[in-house]
Amino acid sequence: MAGSLPELIAFYEDHAGHRGKFEILAIHDDSVKSFAELDKKLASIKKSRWQGKELPFPILLDGNKATHNLYGIHGWPTGLLIDPDGKLVAEASVEELEAKLPPLSAEKKWARHRDIQKNVFWSFEPKENTLNTFAETLKRWTGCDIILDVDTIKACGLRTDGPLPGVVIGSPITLRSIDELLLAPHGLGLVPSAEGQALRITKRPRAKDSTSYFQKLHAKELTDQLDRGLTTTESKEAKPLEIKDQSLLEAIQLVAREFDLPVALDAKAMHVGKLDPEAKVSGRIEPGALRKSLTKMLEPLRLTVEVRQEVIMVIPASK
Repeated sequence: MAGSLPELIAFYEDHAGHRGKFEILAIHDDSVKSFAELDKKLASIKKSRWQGKELPFPILLDGNKATHNLYGIHGWPTGLLIDPDGKLVAEASVEELEAKLPPLSAEKKWARHRDIQKNVFWSFEPKENTLNTFAETLKRWTGCDIILDVDTIKACGLRTDGPLPGVVIGSPITLRSIDELLLAPHGLGLVPSAEGQALRITKRPRAKDSTSYFQKLHAKELTDQLDRGLTTTESKEAKPLEIKDQSLLEAIQLVAREFDLPVALDAKAMHVGKLDPEAKVSGRIEPGALRKSLTKMLEPLRLTVEVRQEVIMVIPASK
């Protein structure tokens, strides 16, 4: 099936009750010749991409390209749908297979998609993004219809067609963190609709979710980068970044691009006027001393940086 392996793992788990209706076989290309070699190759991928999980479905090797040639596969990944009689139906995606199975509730779809590391570079800025556009993004990445609770949103001091305070730039950032970065600061959250087939952006439930696998993993990685700087190889390639009298938003965009870091501005602080994305900043960001140089640049605005929800976030400094 076409789709990332993290998506296939989650799909397989979600449809455990429908296992009599389908099977997934993962066929590796000819770059490895044995399962021992495959295990070594997958060790780091399992940690960084699969939440530490093993693949729950069988893996086959195609060392001599027999399957590769039989089905005319020209690139990886390629998804093929084969019927119960062994006939090739067509190339297919996870969504196309899922459409043939009993439907899942929106709650279960959200639980799946919010913790998958997707290949998404987020560029969320209030000048260009409203709650309406945010809802469309969520619909695209979860496969769920998104309903906006207009009255609750209005009570939070927001409009569906107005700017959604908060800035998130970069990757990898899971949907769980996107929800916590852009909705939670305003008291909003994603809740299954009464009929269970859609998600509503409405008042956030009081119960707090535990920190996810990727939130822990990425927090550790980002903290190491802030405190120790970039790796030796990265530091040789990266040069100090000079920022002179630029807006805070422009500055963090430059930091995200130059050092390949996910960054954000505190949405709650923006909403109450304690953080102005247009405020001017100047400084020299050193690749070997990221926290120190970022903190120095932000001090005149009484701001600082902290690792939260898989990003380096600019927040008001404590008094």
